[in-house]
Amino acid sequence: MLKKTVLISLLTFGSRILGVVRDALIALYFGASSQSDAFFIAFRPFDLSRKLFSEGILSISFIPVFSETLEREGLPRAAAMVFSFFFFFSIIGMLTVVSGIFFAPLVMKLIAPGFIHHSYQYGLTMILMKIMLPYVFFILITAVCMGVLNSFGHFSVPAVAPLVFNLVVIAFTLFVSRRFNVPIIGVAVGVTIGGIVQLALQIPSMIRLGLVKISFFCMFHPGVLRVAKIMIPSMIGAASYQINIMVASFFTSGFDEGSVTFVYYADRLVQFPLALFAVSVATVLLPEISKKVVLGQLDEVGELFSRGVKLVFFITIPAMAGLMALNEPIVKILFGHGAFDAEAVEKTADCLFFLALGLWAFTGVRLFVTLYYSLMRIAIPFYSGLIAVGLNLVLCPVLMNPLGVRGLILSVSLSAAAGFIFLIFNIPGTMDIRKNEIIVSACRSFFVSAIMFFLVRLAAERILPLSTSRLGFSIGIIGCICIGMILYLGIHQILSNPEWELIKRGIRKKTS
Repeated sequence: MLKKTVLISLLTFGSRILGVVRDALIALYFGASSQSDAFFIAFRPFDLSRKLFSEGILSISFIPVFSETLEREGLPRAAAMVFSFFFFFSIIGMLTVVSGIFFAPLVMKLIAPGFIHHSYQYGLTMILMKIMLPYVFFILITAVCMGVLNSFGHFSVPAVAPLVFNLVVIAFTLFVSRRFNVPIIGVAVGVTIGGIVQLALQIPSMIRLGLVKISFFCMFHPGVLRVAKIMIPSMIGAASYQINIMVASFFTSGFDEGSVTFVYYADRLVQFPLALFAVSVATVLLPEISKKVVLGQLDEVGELFSRGVKLVFFITIPAMAGLMALNEPIVKILFGHGAFDAEAVEKTADCLFFLALGLWAFTGVRLFVTLYYSLMRIAIPFYSGLIAVGLNLVLCPVLMNPLGVRGLILSVSLSAAAGFIFLIFNIPGTMDIRKNEIIVSACRSFFVSAIMFFLVRLAAERILPLSTSRLGFSIGIIGCICIGMILYLGIHQILSNPEWELIKRGIRKKTS
Protein backbone atom coordinates (compact mmCIF):
# COMPACT_ATOMS: atom_id res chain seq x y z
CA MET A 1 0.00 0.00 0.00
CA LEU A 2 2.86 2.36 0.88
CA LYS A 3 4.44 1.76 -2.55
CA LYS A 4 1.25 2.56 -4.45
CA THR A 5 0.62 5.57 -2.24
CA VAL A 6 4.11 6.94 -2.95
CA LEU A 7 3.48 6.64 -6.71
CA ILE A 8 0.16 8.48 -6.51
CA SER A 9 1.60 11.04 -4.11
CA LEU A 10 4.46 11.83 -6.50
CA LEU A 11 2.07 12.27 -9.44
CA THR A 12 -0.31 14.28 -7.26
CA PHE A 13 2.62 16.40 -6.09
CA GLY A 14 3.47 17.18 -9.71
CA SER A 15 -0.16 18.01 -10.41
CA ARG A 16 -0.41 20.31 -7.37
CA ILE A 17 2.83 22.07 -8.29
CA LEU A 18 1.40 22.76 -11.74
CA GLY A 19 -1.86 23.83 -10.10
CA VAL A 20 0.05 26.38 -8.04
CA VAL A 21 1.88 27.54 -11.19
CA ARG A 22 -1.50 27.88 -12.94
CA ASP A 23 -2.94 29.93 -10.09
CA ALA A 24 0.23 32.01 -9.78
CA LEU A 25 -0.07 32.91 -13.48
CA ILE A 26 -3.72 33.91 -13.02
CA ALA A 27 -2.68 36.01 -10.00
CA LEU A 28 0.13 37.58 -12.06
CA TYR A 29 -2.14 38.50 -14.98
CA PHE A 30 -5.41 39.30 -13.20
CA GLY A 31 -4.57 39.92 -9.51
CA ALA A 32 -7.59 40.15 -7.18
CA SER A 33 -9.90 41.88 -9.67
CA SER A 34 -13.40 41.68 -11.11
CA GLN A 35 -12.10 39.35 -13.85
CA SER A 36 -10.52 36.94 -11.37
CA ASP A 37 -13.62 37.04 -9.12
CA ALA A 38 -15.87 36.33 -12.14
CA PHE A 39 -13.68 33.40 -13.22
CA PHE A 40 -13.42 31.80 -9.78
CA ILE A 41 -17.15 32.14 -9.10
CA ALA A 42 -17.96 30.62 -12.51
CA PHE A 43 -15.30 27.93 -12.09
CA ARG A 44 -16.32 26.93 -8.55
CA PRO A 45 -19.28 24.66 -9.55
CA PHE A 46 -17.14 22.99 -12.23
CA ASP A 47 -14.26 22.61 -9.81
CA LEU A 48 -16.71 21.03 -7.37
CA SER A 49 -17.86 18.65 -10.13
CA ARG A 50 -14.23 17.69 -10.75
CA LYS A 51 -13.65 16.99 -7.07
CA LEU A 52 -16.94 15.12 -6.73
CA PHE A 53 -16.20 12.86 -9.66
CA SER A 54 -12.64 12.76 -10.97
CA GLU A 55 -10.79 13.06 -7.64
CA GLY A 56 -12.21 9.82 -6.30
CA ILE A 57 -15.47 10.79 -4.62
CA LEU A 58 -17.55 9.09 -7.33
CA SER A 59 -15.29 6.08 -6.86
CA ILE A 60 -16.46 5.81 -3.25
CA SER A 61 -19.91 4.75 -4.46
CA PHE A 62 -18.75 3.10 -7.70
CA ILE A 63 -15.73 0.96 -6.77
CA PRO A 64 -17.33 -1.23 -4.06
CA VAL A 65 -20.19 -2.23 -6.40
CA PHE A 66 -17.86 -2.64 -9.39
CA SER A 67 -15.39 -4.76 -7.35
CA GLU A 68 -18.21 -7.01 -6.17
CA THR A 69 -19.50 -7.42 -9.74
CA LEU A 70 -16.01 -8.17 -11.02
CA GLU A 71 -15.26 -10.76 -8.30
CA ARG A 72 -18.62 -12.54 -8.39
CA GLU A 73 -19.85 -12.19 -11.98
CA GLY A 74 -16.65 -11.86 -14.00
CA LEU A 75 -15.20 -9.35 -16.45
CA PRO A 76 -18.00 -9.37 -19.09
CA ARG A 77 -20.68 -8.31 -16.59
CA ALA A 78 -18.36 -5.75 -14.99
CA ALA A 79 -17.64 -4.33 -18.45
CA ALA A 80 -21.37 -4.14 -19.14
CA MET A 81 -21.77 -2.10 -15.96
CA VAL A 82 -19.08 0.31 -17.13
CA PHE A 83 -20.74 0.89 -20.49
CA SER A 84 -24.08 1.47 -18.77
CA PHE A 85 -22.41 4.23 -16.78
CA PHE A 86 -21.03 5.73 -19.98
CA PHE A 87 -24.53 5.74 -21.47
CA PHE A 88 -26.32 7.33 -18.51
CA PHE A 89 -23.58 9.80 -17.68
CA SER A 90 -23.52 10.94 -21.31
CA ILE A 91 -27.23 11.73 -21.09
CA ILE A 92 -26.81 13.51 -17.74
CA GLY A 93 -23.85 15.50 -19.09
CA MET A 94 -25.69 16.66 -22.21
CA LEU A 95 -28.79 17.61 -20.21
CA THR A 96 -26.58 19.59 -17.80
CA VAL A 97 -24.97 21.54 -20.66
CA VAL A 98 -28.30 22.38 -22.32
CA SER A 99 -29.98 23.27 -19.02
CA GLY A 100 -27.05 25.44 -18.00
CA ILE A 101 -27.30 27.46 -21.20
CA PHE A 102 -31.04 28.08 -20.88
CA PHE A 103 -31.15 28.61 -17.11
CA ALA A 104 -27.92 30.56 -16.69
CA PRO A 105 -29.60 33.60 -15.03
CA LEU A 106 -31.19 31.36 -12.40
CA VAL A 107 -27.85 29.64 -11.76
CA MET A 108 -26.21 33.04 -11.39
CA LYS A 109 -28.62 33.97 -8.61
CA LEU A 110 -27.57 30.81 -6.76
CA ILE A 111 -23.80 30.96 -7.23
CA ALA A 112 -23.26 34.74 -7.00
CA PRO A 113 -26.13 36.33 -5.05
CA GLY A 114 -23.94 39.34 -4.22
CA PHE A 115 -23.18 40.29 -7.84
CA ILE A 116 -25.26 43.21 -9.08
CA HIS A 117 -27.67 42.18 -11.83
CA HIS A 118 -26.55 43.25 -15.35
CA SER A 119 -23.23 44.57 -14.05
CA TYR A 120 -19.97 43.88 -15.92
CA GLN A 121 -18.97 41.28 -13.35
CA TYR A 122 -22.37 39.57 -13.57
CA GLY A 123 -22.31 39.40 -17.38
CA LEU A 124 -18.70 38.17 -17.51
CA THR A 125 -19.40 35.43 -14.96
CA MET A 126 -22.34 34.20 -17.05
CA ILE A 127 -20.22 34.11 -20.23
CA LEU A 128 -17.42 32.18 -18.49
CA MET A 129 -19.92 29.73 -17.02
CA LYS A 130 -21.42 28.94 -20.43
CA ILE A 131 -17.96 28.42 -21.95
CA MET A 132 -17.04 25.89 -19.25
CA LEU A 133 -20.36 23.98 -19.28
CA PRO A 134 -19.12 21.20 -21.65
CA TYR A 135 -16.43 20.44 -19.06
CA VAL A 136 -19.13 18.73 -16.93
CA PHE A 137 -19.85 16.19 -19.70
CA PHE A 138 -16.20 15.25 -20.15
CA ILE A 139 -15.45 15.05 -16.43
CA LEU A 140 -18.36 12.65 -15.83
CA ILE A 141 -17.08 10.16 -18.41
CA THR A 142 -13.50 10.62 -17.23
CA ALA A 143 -14.55 9.85 -13.64
CA VAL A 144 -15.98 6.47 -14.62
CA CYS A 145 -12.77 5.57 -16.45
CA MET A 146 -10.67 6.58 -13.45
CA GLY A 147 -12.83 4.53 -11.06
CA VAL A 148 -12.51 1.45 -13.29
CA LEU A 149 -8.75 1.80 -13.70
CA ASN A 150 -8.28 2.23 -9.94
CA SER A 151 -10.34 -0.94 -9.36
CA PHE A 152 -7.88 -2.86 -11.55
CA GLY A 153 -4.93 -1.39 -9.66
CA HIS A 154 -3.99 1.02 -12.47
CA PHE A 155 -3.36 4.22 -10.51
CA SER A 156 -0.82 6.05 -12.66
CA VAL A 157 -3.00 7.13 -15.64
CA PRO A 158 -5.85 8.49 -13.45
CA ALA A 159 -3.29 10.31 -11.29
CA VAL A 160 -1.63 11.85 -14.37
CA ALA A 161 -4.94 13.26 -15.68
CA PRO A 162 -5.09 16.31 -13.34
CA LEU A 163 -1.45 17.04 -14.16
CA VAL A 164 -2.27 17.18 -17.88
CA PHE A 165 -5.36 19.32 -17.18
CA ASN A 166 -3.21 21.90 -15.38
CA LEU A 167 -0.70 21.91 -18.25
CA VAL A 168 -3.47 22.68 -20.73
CA VAL A 169 -4.87 25.54 -18.63
CA ILE A 170 -1.35 26.95 -18.14
CA ALA A 171 -0.76 26.86 -21.90
CA PHE A 172 -4.04 28.67 -22.59
CA THR A 173 -3.28 31.26 -19.89
CA LEU A 174 0.16 31.98 -21.35
CA PHE A 175 -0.44 31.77 -25.09
CA VAL A 176 -4.17 32.00 -25.85
CA SER A 177 -5.75 34.36 -23.30
CA ARG A 178 -4.02 37.44 -24.71
CA ARG A 179 -5.78 36.86 -28.06
CA PHE A 180 -9.17 37.64 -26.48
CA ASN A 181 -10.44 41.15 -25.81
CA VAL A 182 -11.27 39.91 -22.30
CA PRO A 183 -8.23 37.69 -21.54
CA ILE A 184 -9.87 35.66 -18.76
CA ILE A 185 -12.12 34.08 -21.44
CA GLY A 186 -9.03 32.29 -22.77
CA VAL A 187 -8.52 30.65 -19.37
CA ALA A 188 -12.15 29.41 -19.39
CA VAL A 189 -11.64 27.91 -22.86
CA GLY A 190 -8.54 26.17 -21.50
CA VAL A 191 -10.63 24.54 -18.75
CA THR A 192 -12.98 22.98 -21.32
CA ILE A 193 -10.13 21.80 -23.58
CA GLY A 194 -8.38 20.42 -20.51
CA GLY A 195 -11.45 18.29 -19.78
CA ILE A 196 -11.34 16.83 -23.30
CA VAL A 197 -7.64 15.98 -22.98
CA GLN A 198 -8.21 14.34 -19.56
CA LEU A 199 -10.78 12.00 -21.09
CA ALA A 200 -8.61 11.21 -24.14
CA LEU A 201 -5.82 10.16 -21.78
CA GLN A 202 -7.97 7.42 -20.17
CA ILE A 203 -9.26 5.81 -23.39
CA PRO A 204 -6.14 3.75 -24.39
CA SER A 205 -5.98 2.07 -20.95
CA MET A 206 -9.70 1.26 -21.08
CA ILE A 207 -9.27 -0.31 -24.53
CA ARG A 208 -6.27 -2.39 -23.34
CA LEU A 209 -8.42 -3.82 -20.55
CA GLY A 210 -10.94 -4.94 -23.17
CA LEU A 211 -13.83 -3.17 -21.49
CA VAL A 212 -15.05 -1.09 -24.42
CA LYS A 213 -15.16 -4.02 -26.83
CA ILE A 214 -16.95 -6.37 -24.43
CA SER A 215 -19.52 -3.86 -23.19
CA PHE A 216 -20.48 -2.09 -26.40
CA PHE A 217 -24.01 -3.46 -26.77
CA CYS A 218 -25.14 -3.19 -23.15
CA MET A 219 -27.38 -0.24 -22.30
CA PHE A 220 -28.40 -1.05 -18.73
CA HIS A 221 -26.85 -2.98 -15.86
CA PRO A 222 -28.43 -3.48 -12.40
CA GLY A 223 -25.20 -2.22 -10.81
CA VAL A 224 -25.96 1.25 -12.18
CA LEU A 225 -29.13 1.41 -10.12
CA ARG A 226 -27.29 0.20 -7.01
CA VAL A 227 -24.65 2.90 -7.40
CA ALA A 228 -27.26 5.56 -8.19
CA LYS A 229 -29.09 4.82 -4.91
CA ILE A 230 -25.98 5.59 -2.86
CA MET A 231 -24.36 8.22 -5.09
CA ILE A 232 -26.17 11.33 -3.80
CA PRO A 233 -25.80 10.49 -0.10
CA SER A 234 -22.20 9.49 -0.89
CA MET A 235 -21.51 12.92 -2.36
CA ILE A 236 -23.03 14.72 0.62
CA GLY A 237 -20.99 12.61 3.01
CA ALA A 238 -17.70 12.71 1.12
CA ALA A 239 -17.86 16.21 -0.34
CA SER A 240 -19.06 18.24 2.64
CA TYR A 241 -15.80 20.23 2.59
CA GLN A 242 -16.14 21.09 -1.10
CA ILE A 243 -19.79 22.02 -0.63
CA ASN A 244 -18.97 24.20 2.38
CA ILE A 245 -16.11 26.02 0.68
CA MET A 246 -18.42 26.71 -2.28
CA VAL A 247 -21.07 28.09 0.10
CA ALA A 248 -18.41 30.33 1.67
CA SER A 249 -17.45 31.56 -1.81
CA PHE A 250 -21.07 32.42 -2.56
CA PHE A 251 -21.29 34.49 0.63
CA THR A 252 -18.09 36.34 -0.32
CA SER A 253 -19.66 37.52 -3.60
CA GLY A 254 -21.32 40.26 -1.51
CA PHE A 255 -17.99 41.47 -0.05
CA ASP A 256 -15.39 43.82 -1.54
CA GLU A 257 -13.81 43.08 -4.90
CA GLY A 258 -11.22 40.31 -4.63
CA SER A 259 -12.83 38.45 -1.71
CA VAL A 260 -13.77 35.46 -3.88
CA THR A 261 -10.17 35.30 -5.08
CA PHE A 262 -8.78 35.30 -1.51
CA VAL A 263 -10.92 32.31 -0.57
CA TYR A 264 -10.03 30.46 -3.77
CA TYR A 265 -6.27 30.77 -3.29
CA ALA A 266 -6.47 29.77 0.39
CA ASP A 267 -8.45 26.69 -0.62
CA ARG A 268 -5.89 25.83 -3.31
CA LEU A 269 -3.05 25.86 -0.79
CA VAL A 270 -4.94 23.70 1.72
CA GLN A 271 -5.84 21.30 -1.09
CA PHE A 272 -2.12 20.71 -1.65
CA PRO A 273 -1.44 18.56 1.47
CA LEU A 274 -5.02 17.28 1.51
CA ALA A 275 -4.72 15.77 -1.98
CA LEU A 276 -1.09 14.79 -1.57
CA PHE A 277 -1.66 12.65 1.52
CA ALA A 278 -5.35 12.04 2.34
CA VAL A 279 -6.70 11.64 -1.20
CA SER A 280 -3.68 9.57 -2.32
CA VAL A 281 -4.04 7.13 0.58
CA ALA A 282 -7.83 7.01 0.24
CA THR A 283 -7.48 6.24 -3.49
CA VAL A 284 -5.31 3.21 -2.71
CA LEU A 285 -7.31 2.13 0.35
CA LEU A 286 -10.73 2.05 -1.33
CA PRO A 287 -10.17 -0.80 -3.86
CA GLU A 288 -7.97 -2.69 -1.36
CA ILE A 289 -10.59 -2.55 1.41
CA SER A 290 -13.49 -3.21 -0.99
CA LYS A 291 -11.87 -6.45 -2.20
CA LYS A 292 -11.16 -7.60 1.36
CA VAL A 293 -14.75 -6.86 2.37
CA VAL A 294 -16.08 -8.92 -0.57
CA LEU A 295 -13.76 -11.78 0.44
CA GLY A 296 -14.81 -11.48 4.11
CA GLN A 297 -11.33 -10.50 5.39
CA LEU A 298 -12.61 -7.94 7.92
CA ASP A 299 -9.72 -8.38 10.38
CA GLU A 300 -7.26 -7.29 7.70
CA VAL A 301 -9.49 -4.31 6.86
CA GLY A 302 -9.24 -2.99 10.44
CA GLU A 303 -5.46 -3.32 10.58
CA LEU A 304 -4.90 -1.85 7.11
CA PHE A 305 -7.16 1.13 7.72
CA SER A 306 -5.87 1.93 11.22
CA ARG A 307 -2.29 1.94 10.03
CA GLY A 308 -3.13 4.10 7.01
CA VAL A 309 -4.98 6.71 9.11
CA LYS A 310 -2.17 6.99 11.67
CA LEU A 311 0.40 7.48 8.91
CA VAL A 312 -1.67 10.18 7.19
CA PHE A 313 -2.25 12.10 10.44
CA PHE A 314 1.46 11.80 11.24
CA ILE A 315 2.23 13.70 8.01
CA THR A 316 -0.82 15.96 7.65
CA ILE A 317 -0.92 17.52 11.14
CA PRO A 318 2.60 19.03 10.92
CA ALA A 319 1.75 20.19 7.37
CA MET A 320 -1.23 22.02 8.89
CA ALA A 321 1.02 23.65 11.50
CA GLY A 322 3.50 24.65 8.79
CA LEU A 323 0.83 26.30 6.66
CA MET A 324 -0.43 28.25 9.67
CA ALA A 325 3.07 29.32 10.77
CA LEU A 326 4.17 30.41 7.28
CA ASN A 327 0.81 31.50 5.91
CA GLU A 328 1.80 34.99 4.77
CA PRO A 329 5.31 34.14 3.45
CA ILE A 330 3.89 31.23 1.41
CA VAL A 331 1.16 33.37 -0.16
CA LYS A 332 3.64 36.17 -0.83
CA ILE A 333 6.18 33.98 -2.61
CA LEU A 334 3.60 32.09 -4.69
CA PHE A 335 1.10 34.78 -5.62
CA GLY A 336 2.49 38.15 -4.45
CA HIS A 337 3.66 39.52 -7.78
CA GLY A 338 2.27 41.39 -10.74
CA ALA A 339 -1.33 42.51 -10.16
CA PHE A 340 -1.56 40.62 -6.83
CA ASP A 341 -0.64 43.38 -4.36
CA ALA A 342 0.37 43.42 -0.66
CA GLU A 343 -3.21 43.84 0.57
CA ALA A 344 -4.32 40.80 -1.45
CA VAL A 345 -1.42 38.79 0.03
CA GLU A 346 -2.40 39.75 3.59
CA LYS A 347 -6.09 38.92 3.15
CA THR A 348 -5.37 35.62 1.41
CA ALA A 349 -2.94 34.70 4.21
CA ASP A 350 -5.64 35.38 6.82
CA CYS A 351 -8.00 33.03 4.97
CA LEU A 352 -5.26 30.41 4.69
CA PHE A 353 -4.60 30.49 8.46
CA PHE A 354 -8.23 29.78 9.38
CA LEU A 355 -8.72 27.19 6.63
CA ALA A 356 -5.52 25.31 7.50
CA LEU A 357 -6.86 25.11 11.06
CA GLY A 358 -9.33 22.48 9.83
CA LEU A 359 -6.90 20.44 7.69
CA TRP A 360 -6.80 17.58 10.22
CA ALA A 361 -10.61 17.34 10.09
CA PHE A 362 -10.76 17.50 6.27
CA THR A 363 -8.22 14.66 6.19
CA GLY A 364 -10.06 12.56 8.77
CA VAL A 365 -13.39 12.92 6.98
CA ARG A 366 -11.86 11.87 3.65
CA LEU A 367 -10.35 8.71 5.13
CA PHE A 368 -13.24 7.60 7.34
CA VAL A 369 -15.79 8.18 4.58
CA THR A 370 -13.68 5.86 2.41
CA LEU A 371 -13.94 3.16 5.08
CA TYR A 372 -17.70 3.48 5.50
CA TYR A 373 -18.44 3.32 1.79
CA SER A 374 -16.13 0.36 1.20
CA LEU A 375 -18.26 -1.39 3.85
CA MET A 376 -21.39 -0.17 2.01
CA ARG A 377 -22.53 1.71 5.15
CA ILE A 378 -23.99 4.89 3.69
CA ALA A 379 -26.07 6.35 6.51
CA ILE A 380 -23.32 7.45 8.93
CA PRO A 381 -21.23 9.51 6.43
CA PHE A 382 -24.46 10.92 5.01
CA TYR A 383 -25.50 12.18 8.46
CA SER A 384 -21.95 13.43 9.04
CA GLY A 385 -22.17 15.43 5.80
CA LEU A 386 -25.56 16.83 6.77
CA ILE A 387 -24.15 17.92 10.15
CA ALA A 388 -21.16 19.63 8.50
CA VAL A 389 -23.18 21.36 5.75
CA GLY A 390 -26.01 22.34 8.10
CA LEU A 391 -23.65 23.73 10.75
CA ASN A 392 -21.77 25.70 8.09
CA LEU A 393 -25.01 27.28 6.85
CA VAL A 394 -25.74 28.38 10.43
CA LEU A 395 -22.22 29.58 11.29
CA CYS A 396 -21.49 31.46 8.04
CA PRO A 397 -23.94 34.34 8.66
CA VAL A 398 -23.15 34.32 12.41
CA LEU A 399 -19.36 34.60 12.01
CA MET A 400 -19.48 36.70 8.84
CA ASN A 401 -20.50 39.93 10.60
CA PRO A 402 -17.76 40.12 13.26
CA LEU A 403 -14.92 38.45 11.26
CA GLY A 404 -15.79 39.08 7.60
CA VAL A 405 -14.30 36.61 5.11
CA ARG A 406 -12.21 35.04 7.89
CA GLY A 407 -15.43 34.14 9.70
CA LEU A 408 -16.71 32.28 6.64
CA ILE A 409 -13.49 30.28 6.45
CA LEU A 410 -13.51 29.54 10.19
CA SER A 411 -17.06 28.24 9.77
CA VAL A 412 -15.84 25.72 7.17
CA SER A 413 -13.13 24.43 9.53
CA LEU A 414 -15.42 24.15 12.56
CA SER A 415 -18.09 22.35 10.51
CA ALA A 416 -15.57 19.80 9.25
CA ALA A 417 -14.43 19.12 12.81
CA ALA A 418 -18.03 18.42 13.87
CA GLY A 419 -18.53 16.03 10.93
CA PHE A 420 -15.30 14.16 11.67
CA ILE A 421 -16.10 13.72 15.38
CA PHE A 422 -19.45 12.19 14.41
CA LEU A 423 -17.69 9.76 12.02
CA ILE A 424 -15.03 8.54 14.42
CA PHE A 425 -17.42 7.93 17.31
CA ASN A 426 -19.89 5.93 15.20
CA ILE A 427 -17.55 3.24 13.88
CA PRO A 428 -19.40 -0.12 13.78
CA GLY A 429 -18.58 -2.32 16.76
CA THR A 430 -17.98 -5.29 14.47
CA MET A 431 -14.96 -3.55 12.92
CA ASP A 432 -11.57 -3.89 14.61
CA ILE A 433 -10.63 -0.24 14.03
CA ARG A 434 -8.08 0.84 16.64
CA LYS A 435 -9.86 4.06 17.50
CA ASN A 436 -7.93 4.72 20.71
CA GLU A 437 -4.59 4.18 18.96
CA ILE A 438 -5.61 6.62 16.21
CA ILE A 439 -6.66 9.28 18.74
CA VAL A 440 -3.46 8.87 20.81
CA SER A 441 -1.29 9.00 17.65
CA ALA A 442 -3.09 12.14 16.43
CA CYS A 443 -2.79 13.86 19.84
CA ARG A 444 0.94 13.08 19.92
CA SER A 445 1.33 14.67 16.46
CA PHE A 446 -0.74 17.70 17.57
CA PHE A 447 1.48 18.24 20.62
CA VAL A 448 4.75 18.05 18.67
CA SER A 449 3.29 20.17 15.83
CA ALA A 450 2.26 22.89 18.31
CA ILE A 451 5.89 23.16 19.47
CA MET A 452 6.99 23.19 15.83
CA PHE A 453 4.47 25.94 15.00
CA PHE A 454 5.88 28.44 17.52
CA LEU A 455 9.51 27.73 16.66
CA VAL A 456 8.91 27.96 12.88
CA ARG A 457 6.96 31.21 13.37
CA LEU A 458 9.85 32.58 15.46
CA ALA A 459 12.41 31.46 12.87
CA ALA A 460 10.39 33.12 10.09
CA GLU A 461 10.22 36.41 12.00
CA ARG A 462 14.00 36.39 12.44
CA ILE A 463 15.14 34.99 9.08
CA LEU A 464 12.75 36.29 6.41
CA PRO A 465 13.17 40.05 7.08
CA LEU A 466 16.89 39.62 6.28
CA SER A 467 16.08 38.63 2.67
CA THR A 468 16.50 41.40 0.11
CA SER A 469 15.53 39.42 -3.02
CA ARG A 470 12.82 36.97 -4.07
CA LEU A 471 15.41 34.18 -4.28
CA GLY A 472 16.66 34.92 -0.77
CA PHE A 473 13.08 35.02 0.51
CA SER A 474 12.38 31.63 -1.10
CA ILE A 475 15.52 30.13 0.44
CA GLY A 476 14.46 31.56 3.80
CA ILE A 477 11.04 29.86 3.57
CA ILE A 478 12.67 26.55 2.62
CA GLY A 479 15.03 26.97 5.58
CA CYS A 480 12.09 27.51 7.95
CA ILE A 481 10.36 24.41 6.56
CA CYS A 482 13.53 22.37 7.06
CA ILE A 483 13.83 23.61 10.65
CA GLY A 484 10.25 22.50 11.27
CA MET A 485 10.79 19.07 9.70
CA ILE A 486 14.02 18.43 11.62
CA LEU A 487 12.38 19.45 14.88
CA TYR A 488 9.23 17.37 14.27
CA LEU A 489 11.03 14.21 13.17
CA GLY A 490 13.75 14.66 15.79
CA ILE A 491 11.24 14.70 18.63
CA HIS A 492 9.48 11.63 17.21
CA GLN A 493 12.87 9.89 16.88
CA ILE A 494 13.49 10.51 20.59
CA LEU A 495 9.97 9.28 21.44
CA SER A 496 10.39 6.21 19.15
CA ASN A 497 7.08 7.01 17.50
CA PRO A 498 5.66 3.85 15.84
CA GLU A 499 4.51 5.74 12.71
CA TRP A 500 7.98 7.21 12.19
CA GLU A 501 9.53 3.76 12.73
CA LEU A 502 7.13 2.30 10.13
CA ILE A 503 8.08 4.97 7.58
CA LYS A 504 11.78 4.34 8.20
CA ARG A 505 11.31 0.59 7.67
CA GLY A 506 9.49 1.30 4.41
CA ILE A 507 12.33 3.56 3.22
CA ARG A 508 14.97 0.95 4.14
CA LYS A 509 13.08 -1.78 2.23
CA LYS A 510 12.73 0.44 -0.84
CA THR A 511 16.43 1.36 -0.90
CA SER A 512 17.71 -2.16 -0.15
